[in-house]
Amino acid sequence: MKIHGPYIRKDGRYHICIVHEDGRKQTKSYPRYLMEQHLNRELLPEETIDHIDNDKTNNDITNLQILSLAENTRKQCALHPRKTITFICPYCGKETTKWNNYVKGNKKKGKAGPFCSRSCAGKATHVNHYAK
Repeated sequence: MKIHGPYIRKDGRYHICIVHEDGRKQTKSYPRYLMEQHLNRELLPEETIDHIDNDKTNNDITNLQILSLAENTRKQCALHPRKTITFICPYCGKETTKWNNYVKGNKKKGKAGPFCSRSCAGKATHVNHYAK
C-alpha cells in the first residue's frame, strides 16, 4: 500500500490518496487517516473526525476528536444557524417567517412569492394561470 499526499483540495481541506497492492485507488480525509493511525484501527462509517478549534487546516492530533454523525451535525448547526426571513404573503396578507434558503430559491428562478403556504402559492398560481 502506498500513500500519496497530503494534498489540499479547493475548499482548503486535506486529503490523501491510497494505492492498494491490487491497484485500487482510494481517497481519504487526511484528519481521518491521522486518527486511524493514532488509534491503530479503521474508523467506523458512523464516526467522523472533528476539528476542536473549527480550523480545518489544523490537523494536529490533539485538535482532532471523534464524533458521531449526529453529534457533528448538532455542532455544525450550532456554529452556523439557519437564517430566517420575515415577509408578508402576497396572496393572503399574512406575516410569515421562513428559512432563507426556502425563499431565495424561488427568487433566483423568477417565481412569484414568497407565499406563507403551499396553499396560497397554489391559489395564486391558479389565479394567474387562468387570468392569461
